[in-house]
Amino acid sequence: MRLFLGQRAWVLQRVTALVLLILLALGAATLLTGPSLSYGSWHALATSTHGAVLIVVFFAALCLHGWIGVRDIVLDYIHAPALRLPLLALVAVILFAIFIRVVLTMAAHFAGGG
Repeated sequence: MRLFLGQRAWVLQRVTALVLLILLALGAATLLTGPSLSYGSWHALATSTHGAVLIVVFFAALCLHGWIGVRDIVLDYIHAPALRLPLLALVAVILFAIFIRVVLTMAAHFAGGG
């Protein structure tokens, strides 16, 4: 937890926000200028190598951004250590599970399972 204290956490959250903004803008541009919206075209885009990498990077940035924000809120407003640690552990497990699920889903498409 010492890794994300003070200034480092602030900078890292701003960097992840910038990554999210760039990827959302890229997604919006793809929506506006890409081919018509059909399942086939979106599936092809999401399961392409570039698309899968961008999806994984997006969710990594989203989970890290969320972790820093929730961690700061919990540390600022929940003072009881008996409640603080389990709550932080629950949030960490949920965010990590979301990220692993995204990675496994993307990997399944490349392994021939999707």
